[in-house]
Amino acid sequence: MAKFTLTSLKKELTQKTKEELIQEISSLCQTFPQVKEYYKAQSSDVQELVKKYKAVIENEFIEGKTRGLPKARFSVARKALTDFKRLTSDPSLIADMMLTYVESISWFNSEYAPDAEEFYTKPEDMFEQALALIKKHHLENRFKLRAHTIVENSCEGWGHQDSLRMQYEAVYGKFVT
Repeated sequence: MAKFTLTSLKKELTQKTKEELIQEISSLCQTFPQVKEYYKAQSSDVQELVKKYKAVIENEFIEGKTRGLPKARFSVARKALTDFKRLTSDPSLIADMMLTYVESISWFNSEYAPDAEEFYTKPEDMFEQALALIKKHHLENRFKLRAHTIVENSCEGWGHQDSLRMQYEAVYGKFVT
C-alpha cells in the first residue's frame, strides 16, 4: 500500500471532475464540523464564528455558572482560541479573540479574587502576545482604547495591574488614567 502524502492527494484530486470535487467537499462539510467551520471562516460568515468562539471563552469565566460560580477552565477557553486561530489568519480577528480571553479572565479576577497565581499570569501572558500581534500588524490605533480599558479595569492582586500596565506602556507609551 502506497504511503499517503499531500502530493499523492493532489494527484488524485486533479483527476476528478469539478462536480466530483464539489461532492467531495460537500461530504466533508457534512461529516466534519471543523471543515464546515473552516469554509465558513473563508466566506462572509466569519462574524458568526467570532461570536461563537467569544461565547465559549466568556461562558467559562463570566456567564456559565455552576453552583453560583463560572467554571473558569483555562483549557476550554484556550482550546476555543486555538481552534479559532486554525480557522482564520486575520490578525485583527485573532487579536480581538485574544483580548476577549484577557477581558474575561480579568473580569473573573475582579469579581471573585481567586487566590491562584495562574489566574493572573495566564491573562498577562495572553495580553503580551496580543499586544505583540497588534504591534506586528500595525493595529495599535484599532485596539488602543480596548487595551487601555483592560488595564484600567484589572484588579491589583498578584501585581496583575502593574504587569498589564507595563505591557501596555511598552506598546502605547505612558498609561494615563
